[in-house]
Amino acid sequence: MKAVAIDLDGTALTNDGKFSKRLEQAIQKMHDKGILIFIATGRSMKSLSSKLPKDLPVDGYVAASGVVVVAQGQVLRSSTFKKETIEEVISIAREQNVYYEVNTTNDGPFTFVQDKEYALEDLLHPPEEDVLAYETIGASRSITDSNQWVDTIDLTDVIKLYFFSNYKDKIKKFYNTLDQNSDNNTKYALYQTAVHNSEIMVPGVDKGTGLTVLAEHFNINLSDIHVFGDSMNDIPMFKVAGKSVAMKHAIEELKDLSDDKTEFTNAEEGLAQYFEAHYL
Repeated sequence: MKAVAIDLDGTALTNDGKFSKRLEQAIQKMHDKGILIFIATGRSMKSLSSKLPKDLPVDGYVAASGVVVVAQGQVLRSSTFKKETIEEVISIAREQNVYYEVNTTNDGPFTFVQDKEYALEDLLHPPEEDVLAYETIGASRSITDSNQWVDTIDLTDVIKLYFFSNYKDKIKKFYNTLDQNSDNNTKYALYQTAVHNSEIMVPGVDKGTGLTVLAEHFNINLSDIHVFGDSMNDIPMFKVAGKSVAMKHAIEELKDLSDDKTEFTNAEEGLAQYFEAHYL
């Protein structure tokens, strides 16, 4: 394979959102052998700076699940929502008291200060047992980050909305409402990467279309790309890549699409161990 495309949360990152030294070293050795390294994530480009090691060799990024595609410092594609769609979804979040984060092309997360009272009531509630560590870390950051809570946001430049609750039943109800309101995915693409969160992305773009852009840029075939993931937003790239590997703990739908599975979970250095066994 000429390239690997790696999901972050639940795949490369541990459950507390860390990138291990062992994985960093494996990726460096693979890159030294001439393998292109792509990061394919639901996170925004800004969020990546706090999650990836400073010197990690990355040739291309598929960020916000394909909304933004970057290679060698060049933005190859950037898509944004219609303003009225964002206004409509935020209105639904307010009706159901669901915490949300707005990410723009180059900044975020932001939340309107008028929604802070109900948001904090949820974020400060003791988390249910199945809330993931990185979700708890994110909630703690939101509580203390004064820059996140704003009066105005440029709603014409939004690339992603993320939703979270310490109550999974609340998120399930909200997800179902958004699903019914999505107009067959023409308003937004709806994803859920864990039972306590949901997110919407710009429709018509995903990790699969993002990889297509990178493949064209680097003059390689999609069949030359080996992808790794664990959740719902990885499905599009599993469908287009030449080879796919699901994490041991991945959702069943992704496992059914995969060519292989890791022997260990992300908490057990599963990706690093797979790279060591199959590439190094």
